[in-house]
Amino acid sequence: MVVVCHAYNLTNLSIETNRNVVYYIEYLFALELSNIFIPMFFFISGYLFFKNHDLTVATFKRKIRNRFKTLVIPYILWCALWFFIVYAIQFIPILSHFFEQPLHQMPAWKQAWLAFVDPINYTFWFIRELIFYIWLTPFIYLGIRYLKFMFPVLLFALLFLKQPSLFYVNSIYLFQFLGLFSFSCGAYTSISKFNIISSFKNSTYIFSLIIWALLIVCNFYVRDAYPDDYWLAILCKRITMFVGFFTVWTWYDFINNKYEFRNKELYGYRFFIYAAHGVALTYFTKIYVKYIGEKDFILLVLFFISPILATLVCVGFAKLLQ
Repeated sequence: MVVVCHAYNLTNLSIETNRNVVYYIEYLFALELSNIFIPMFFFISGYLFFKNHDLTVATFKRKIRNRFKTLVIPYILWCALWFFIVYAIQFIPILSHFFEQPLHQMPAWKQAWLAFVDPINYTFWFIRELIFYIWLTPFIYLGIRYLKFMFPVLLFALLFLKQPSLFYVNSIYLFQFLGLFSFSCGAYTSISKFNIISSFKNSTYIFSLIIWALLIVCNFYVRDAYPDDYWLAILCKRITMFVGFFTVWTWYDFINNKYEFRNKELYGYRFFIYAAHGVALTYFTKIYVKYIGEKDFILLVLFFISPILATLVCVGFAKLLQ
């Protein structure tokens, strides 16, 4: 589903401005779902960090050291790899016009910024934020220990500020409040040893799906009527996000009990797919949009086909590298 979220192909087109049915379909799958998966993945990360954690200083050191190996090092390597790939591609005449500004014409500080802070491999913004939260885990634990449930409640209040992050530097948001809140909720759930496997009556699953669908429609209208930083737009977006989080989580548990998703072979390639698909899919989208134009039905078909193709290519390439 992460690949689908990155397949949106209507940016700067009149279809996006006029907002016809194709726009709303793509918005639902690409943008509305991403509003759910982002906090969900941060929640899972916080939960897993504190799972089987004895809360000693030695364990904190060990876990942070392990995350350095599994997050920081891959982050640096993958960001550097994609930076140099794009750097080289920009010298190819037939492809160079798809880039707004060649990397080799930028000052060194901006090249470093685009390599490791606001990475060209844009999907890694998530790992960048996660690294921030990992360093803060001792303080997150202290907040949960002494403030209990009030700690995530206080962080929850930050979600309604106009600026969604602690820092806004060079047009990007750093240390985002939504990620910190979601990560801390996962940590709180893990430390408190809550059961995160949902089990409800069938009517609950159906009811949550209906409520989520109604909220999405409401969110469409509010988003069209008000700017993104207006209080009502923020409130509607957050409510839709949390209900969607609950709905997707519970439906996943419900379906997974029948089909056991985690045993599928594709799961073994999930990080490679995550790391490799973003830049390639972005420029593939730019190329086909340039030649197809604003043919809404074809764009919609490609919106659903391109994530499948990107996933298959990533899996095939990963198998070749094994």
